[in-house]
Amino acid sequence: MLDLGELPWAGVPCWSRAERWALVTVPVAYAARYDTHVRPVMPGNPVSLNAVRAVAQARTRYADHATGRNCRPTNERLATDTGLSVRTVQRADTALRLLGVATEVLRGRQRTRAERFASWRVGDRGRGWASVWALHDQAFIQRLVHKLGLLSPHPRSGPVRDKNSYKEVVTTPSAADSGAEKRAAQRRTSPDTEGSALARAWRADPQAPPWAHRHSCAAWAATLAAPARHHWTSRDLSQLVTDWAGVTGRRIPDAPYKPIGLLGAMLAWHGRDNLAERPAALDEAREAAELAAARARVAAQTAERAAQERARAAAQRCLGGPGHQAARRAADEAAQRAARRRTHTAAAEAARIEAQVRAARGTTPTGEGRAALHSPCDSGY
Repeated sequence: MLDLGELPWAGVPCWSRAERWALVTVPVAYAARYDTHVRPVMPGNPVSLNAVRAVAQARTRYADHATGRNCRPTNERLATDTGLSVRTVQRADTALRLLGVATEVLRGRQRTRAERFASWRVGDRGRGWASVWALHDQAFIQRLVHKLGLLSPHPRSGPVRDKNSYKEVVTTPSAADSGAEKRAAQRRTSPDTEGSALARAWRADPQAPPWAHRHSCAAWAATLAAPARHHWTSRDLSQLVTDWAGVTGRRIPDAPYKPIGLLGAMLAWHGRDNLAERPAALDEAREAAELAAARARVAAQTAERAAQERARAAAQRCLGGPGHQAARRAADEAAQRAARRRTHTAAAEAARIEAQVRAARGTTPTGEGRAALHSPCDSGY
């Protein structure tokens, strides 16, 4: 089997249950989106609901039961299982993809030479890889399913249950016999204020799971009343969901059947007597420590900069003082003495060089020398 790793599945949702996906999600998606999303894209290639449903039911047998992924049967296998032609199976697969209830993660292809050799070594004579599909739900279809009430917890067993008949005559007892007139209507209890506030903050948090919006704040209030009394925040609830999924290893569907019950199970796992230990307390303490360290560092830098500014201002004020003027006079005098020394040294060096030149030429300081002894007038010419 060709191993795809975890990267191709990123962003692809999972299904809630195989039977629900094949029997409810696919037909509802077909009825709601076939005419608008499939028929215009597949002109001249219609596919019926029975064919799509048959291919969907056949594909569920080859997908992972928990996630709906790794569905990789060949078209020939699906055609054998459903009794349809290969072309009909291909049209049904295209319809599933356009309906948004299936994703082709890896398109089928021929195997390379190295892959064929590796397959032959393990006894596999196949020459190609089948397409890998992920069968999943869709948020729009799930909302439509819940709106239509197709997932009622008490399904009908048949039409007989709606046509019950009794041998005796059914009469309504009088109000005096039942005592109904003596009882007043019970007033509905108002939702917990702290729980409603926590639910409101959690629903507005961008880190909250999408199923947090399935119920109103009043519906969440009873479940969140105890955490709210222990000063839980929306971040604590989101961190509780992350911790529960990471420690228990359970998968959280995008649209759980009972979100309130799921959160109640998470709170029970955390411990009803352990609510004082908030899930995000350690992260908040670490972030507070980092923020305090950053503020201390900024304060130290600000104090150092202020000290430098004060020292610079004090130095600027001392520029025109008597000490600075005396220092400048001393520096000027030292510079003048150094200049005079350089001048005397240069003059002495120039005199020495000039004396050496004269000695080499044999001339006197007055200009009389050997040149005068050998004058052309005295040579007889």
